[in-house]
Amino acid sequence: MLLNKAQKYLEIVRKRGEAKAELRRIYYNIVNNKELFLKAYTNLYVNDGALTPGIDSDDTVDGMSVKRIETIMEKLKKREYRWKPVKRTYVNKKNSSRKRPLGLPCFNDKLVEEVLRMVLEAYYEPQFRNSSHGFRPNRGCHTALDVIATWKGTRWFIEGDIKGCFDNLSHKVILKILKRDIKDRSLLNLIEAMLKAGYEENWKYNETYSGAPQGGILSPLIANIVLNELDKYIEDELIPEFTKGKQRKFNIEYINLSSRERRARKRGDWYTAKALRKQYTKLPSRIPNDPEFRRLWYVRYADDFLLGFIGTREEAELIKEKIRKFLQSIGLVLSTEKTLITHARTGKARFLNYHINLMNSDTKVSKIKHHKIAGNHKRRSTKQQLYFSIPPDVVHKWLRRVTRKGKSHYRGELLNLSDYDIISTYETELQGLINYYSRVHNLWRLYYLRYQWKQSLIKTLAAKYRTKMRKIRRKYERTATVVKQKFIGVEIQRKNKKPLRATFGRKPIQRYIGTVIIDNIRTIYIKRNELVKRLLAEVCELCHAKNVPLEGHHIRKLKDLKKKWNGNEKPKWVQKMIAIRRKALFVCKSCHQNIHSGQYDGRKLTQVLLESSVL
Repeated sequence: MLLNKAQKYLEIVRKRGEAKAELRRIYYNIVNNKELFLKAYTNLYVNDGALTPGIDSDDTVDGMSVKRIETIMEKLKKREYRWKPVKRTYVNKKNSSRKRPLGLPCFNDKLVEEVLRMVLEAYYEPQFRNSSHGFRPNRGCHTALDVIATWKGTRWFIEGDIKGCFDNLSHKVILKILKRDIKDRSLLNLIEAMLKAGYEENWKYNETYSGAPQGGILSPLIANIVLNELDKYIEDELIPEFTKGKQRKFNIEYINLSSRERRARKRGDWYTAKALRKQYTKLPSRIPNDPEFRRLWYVRYADDFLLGFIGTREEAELIKEKIRKFLQSIGLVLSTEKTLITHARTGKARFLNYHINLMNSDTKVSKIKHHKIAGNHKRRSTKQQLYFSIPPDVVHKWLRRVTRKGKSHYRGELLNLSDYDIISTYETELQGLINYYSRVHNLWRLYYLRYQWKQSLIKTLAAKYRTKMRKIRRKYERTATVVKQKFIGVEIQRKNKKPLRATFGRKPIQRYIGTVIIDNIRTIYIKRNELVKRLLAEVCELCHAKNVPLEGHHIRKLKDLKKKWNGNEKPKWVQKMIAIRRKALFVCKSCHQNIHSGQYDGRKLTQVLLESSVL
């Protein structure tokens, strides 16, 4: 089976990671395992960034070949491989006018980084703590939020943020942690050279003395390896120190009033019983500030972390200070302006762009079965539970895209698109937001948001055809058969194909809880990959020449080809890519050069097939 050798090796590395055994001779095994590089190529080629050039405009995924992989492997074997500086650019930060640096490596460097990432991830993933959720398989924002939902009765939130985490990672600390587990000088030298490769900005080379470049393939994993030290410190030292007591002591006043209420019911004094019940249902059943009861919880996503604490404000400040000192010991700085201590009931913590606070309702009750009490037992179901909500500024930001002066408005930039593309654009953009905030309790904000976007969609279609909104509704509005809700839809019939359908507002808005976290994966399985088979076939997919070295011709998106050649006679290579529905075409060097120079003949695919059948 193709890639079988890579699968076996990664499985061996994973088992050593589970046993926390040292890694040896890893460099030798990597540079002699071609299947690892082929697997790395299949992981990277689908990304849009694979065609984004670094400092070398020719070093992209385009032109990938077995010979190119073998050349990289040969340089690694001879210790002659040299990392190129990354090209630095700047992107806007979320919810800020500031920009963050982004590094753009060349593709050869990306390929080597991906090989290192696969091996190091197989080794370190079994050792990472369950409190970490960023840049890990089968985990994400929703799994982190599901963990937070179990923090019942939280009194204080400590919102942690590490200042410039990726830029300030200490190279000495990174290598010190890696040296503790990896006993291979050649591999450590390769990683150290990558960290110190530098960057190019405005045509000027700059050295790097700290940090892992944002945009690098290996950077998120390196950050997790370093921040795993923080996870271990909090879980092994802080949580045991600030956790005590099995449960809070009972509130004597609550017990006395509830006992008097039961006795009043037994003797038939319903008026007194009702008055007593009103009194004790406003009281907590246990002492909220029990000095003998403490709890500390922790979760981290990349460089943002959140702690939930049951205790006093002074103790919360002490926890924050201890974390600050520990981060200093590993070369990182806790951001003072972003690390906040928030009261769970009177304030709202912000984590992963969610607002989180404590519910407080004495009236909402539900019947439960208690193992010590016969029959049904009523309990205040929302008391001490956490409430998740979408921040108002997020709603206003998305409303500004489709409203003017508080009213829905058409989007002029979409007027030249087809009806299908307009509806698809509205649905894709908004549904992504709805899916992300599927855990919020205040779903009404999402309903209102979708209503305004639907109005804007109708006005955009009305502006395109210069007609009234009621005519657009009559033409495009449908009713879903299952949930009985109205949505906007269009259907395009195609000959001998399924019709194209685009809808907006058909999917119901529902609150979803309970993301499944799959831990302790027993095996690493690499699927048989059709891309590798085509690359190794040594048969040009255009001229059908056999036993020739192949090069991969890559494009970003198939729809770009369809738009470019819409209404014009398509060259054979364009027809081939559209026919097989692939972003990569493996051709001989001559055909590849002709494609890039625009000299490849424009014969139709049917003509080529006819000629081959005659021969």
